[in-house]
Amino acid sequence: MQFTRRGFLQALTATAGAAVLLKGRPSKVGQAAEDVERWATPEEIFVPSICQQCPGGCGLLVRTLDGEVAGISGNPLHPINRGTLCPKAFGGLQLLNDPDRLKGPMARAGERGSFRPIGWDEALKIVTARLSDLRTKELSHTVAVLGGQYRGYRDTLWTRFSEAYGTPNYIRVRCLAPEKPALAHHFMQGVTAPVGYDLAKAQLILSFGVSLLEAWLGPVHNAQAFARLRRSSERPRGWFIQVDPRRSPTAIKADRWIPIVPGTDGILALGIANAIIREGLYDREFVEEHTFGFEDWVDGSGKRHLGFKELVLRDYGLLAVSAATGVAVRSILEIARSLASIKPAVVIGERGPAYGADDLHTRMAIHSLNALVGNIGVPGGLLIQGELPLAPLPVAKKDEIAKRGLAQPRIDGAGEEQYLLTADTPQLLPERILKKNPYPVNALFLFATNPLANHPAKEAFAEAMKQIPFIVSFSPFLDESTAMADLILPDHTYLERWQDDQVTHLAGFTCFSLAQPAASPLHQTRNTADTMLGVAKALGGSVAESLPWEKYEELLREGVKGLFQAGRGYVTTLHAEESLRKVLERQGYWVPEFKDYDGFWKALLQRGAWWDPTGIPVSRKALLKTASGKFEFYSTALKEVVDKAVKREGKTGPFFSALGAGKEEDLLFLPAVPIAPAEETKSFPLRLNTYRLLSRPTGGGRNQPWLLEQPAVHVEASWEGWVEIHPATAAAAGIKEHDSVWVESAKGKIKLPAKLYSGTLPDIVHIPLFGGEGPNPNDLIGNETDIFRGFGLLNTTRVRIRRA
Repeated sequence: MQFTRRGFLQALTATAGAAVLLKGRPSKVGQAAEDVERWATPEEIFVPSICQQCPGGCGLLVRTLDGEVAGISGNPLHPINRGTLCPKAFGGLQLLNDPDRLKGPMARAGERGSFRPIGWDEALKIVTARLSDLRTKELSHTVAVLGGQYRGYRDTLWTRFSEAYGTPNYIRVRCLAPEKPALAHHFMQGVTAPVGYDLAKAQLILSFGVSLLEAWLGPVHNAQAFARLRRSSERPRGWFIQVDPRRSPTAIKADRWIPIVPGTDGILALGIANAIIREGLYDREFVEEHTFGFEDWVDGSGKRHLGFKELVLRDYGLLAVSAATGVAVRSILEIARSLASIKPAVVIGERGPAYGADDLHTRMAIHSLNALVGNIGVPGGLLIQGELPLAPLPVAKKDEIAKRGLAQPRIDGAGEEQYLLTADTPQLLPERILKKNPYPVNALFLFATNPLANHPAKEAFAEAMKQIPFIVSFSPFLDESTAMADLILPDHTYLERWQDDQVTHLAGFTCFSLAQPAASPLHQTRNTADTMLGVAKALGGSVAESLPWEKYEELLREGVKGLFQAGRGYVTTLHAEESLRKVLERQGYWVPEFKDYDGFWKALLQRGAWWDPTGIPVSRKALLKTASGKFEFYSTALKEVVDKAVKREGKTGPFFSALGAGKEEDLLFLPAVPIAPAEETKSFPLRLNTYRLLSRPTGGGRNQPWLLEQPAVHVEASWEGWVEIHPATAAAAGIKEHDSVWVESAKGKIKLPAKLYSGTLPDIVHIPLFGGEGPNPNDLIGNETDIFRGFGLLNTTRVRIRRA
């Protein structure tokens, strides 16, 4: 016999009632019935939250039963993902319930890696005492904070703490900073906010290695935009061209995959520009009216300067470009003609950490195509991301100790010498810490980063960390870097804490997400933001005055008030209501939904996000903020930076030398990418290309088995890492599918199973970063640094393979 839940409860209740009548008092059966009814009908609540598995910023609805997290789904009101999610989001449940999570604060007990549990009061006293002692000794600048991939008010809090305490060493260890404009966009357009790509309205997308449908910023939002490109009742089906060394899932979905030699994307872009100019296909109106430096020009002193047109016609002939990139001349011509004829079109150059050693000029070369065909400031082209109208916070107070500390040079060398243009240079940290250059590091704080697993120089980093007398980690897990700590103050997971996300997904609209805890903490952990507010209060003085909030929630509430007062945008709501609001706002009408801030705050918590899809100016004037008011093929802003450096250091100085000493000087300020001579490759004949998987969160997700089990669909691999080899290359080395293979570089070697894959060039092998359990590809990658972005060059390493 089968019972429905209702029938079972009715039968059980009737039995209990009979027992009460017979006995005259509640029975064990009656109590059991009450317990079963409570367990079978728990209180179900859906709490809006934010996925933090990648920079996408998707909105979540967290299902709770009697206050315990029971499931995750997409928030249908959230403008980033509209209720849909990628596989990473569901790993949040395993992150929350991981049995290996740290249960509370831990202090080092003897040798590094050994710990004893302590209480929060004792832990905070230890931190405060150490920081106070260093500050008293005028050594505040010897404290370093390493932060990983996050944004919003958590970044604001760490910035204010560092400034008020007096250390210049708040260093971000991350492969991209989506809240900042790319240097190429800044130098060519003068923008100070990120540029957005109107993918959904484009008719052609030309992507240089962007993992649009895998791991680029917001894969869910990108997938939805891609769907509109493909299927729209309003216009013909759009085209998508993917330039990539491997036939990735994104390339598989493309109309055309263009395999390319790694590091030659900029050369290909200039070859495409050559074809467009030579055939007269460029947008003459835009180029003549809205650009500077296209033609040769003469400055005020009478000196003649090279223009972009002459550069590409002179140096980037199609035969030379084809030989360097591996792309056929016919393909270059076809791409150029498609880009110039299909409107609107957009060109994206946002591949991972860096394209190669000359990343800035490569991105300038790619971006020049958008100007050449007039795609800037038009629907379906490039938009301006804009800034959120958050309420300004009081200026952080700096006492004399803080001022003297902040005047010291940074430990990572960012903003100096050859790294003049970088905000952070984490690649240099191990060497500089070991050499105590420019001074020793006396305390290191690790937040949302694990350099001993994810840094290419992880061995050197481990040695450097041994030299630091006091290390604090905020990780909720005992990862490789946390094991080196002297004190662990474990953070909540993102489903347990207050948090915000100031989404910069490059989609062309502003969005602010807010989340309250979906459930009470499972362990004795604390939101790191609350922990640091407590430390600031204990330090007292100007540090406490600069961070006056008792709880992180108070800081959020103060900043969010600016959204309420902005007179634009709205809290997300049903689609029909949003459509009406858009129409009204575009006609100049904006009607507030809430009478007071309390109502606004409550609605924001209930719905999860505020956005302004109509408040971003699309005009070319808003996108062209250079000194000339035009798109600059010849960047006068970059020239100004270089001229100042030369005046200070001379042409033998490190910055000028790294930028391109020996080049024709005008080439420094144009999108000029040198065509390198053929390399001697006998020792290491293959190029290593690394990539990220859709199913792997930032940092790897080795503690999330659901995600490790998700296959890399193009090669049907999961769990452990692997190396992808072209079948011809494998056959020449006697390697078969699933064979164990040694992959060796000048730095080291790792053993991985082979996956034979024809979606690559024969002289390239591919290994996923954070691919799963097993060897780490960082053991192969040289610790080379991109001088413009400060991050590692992950795809310039050469390797050889042999059967293990």
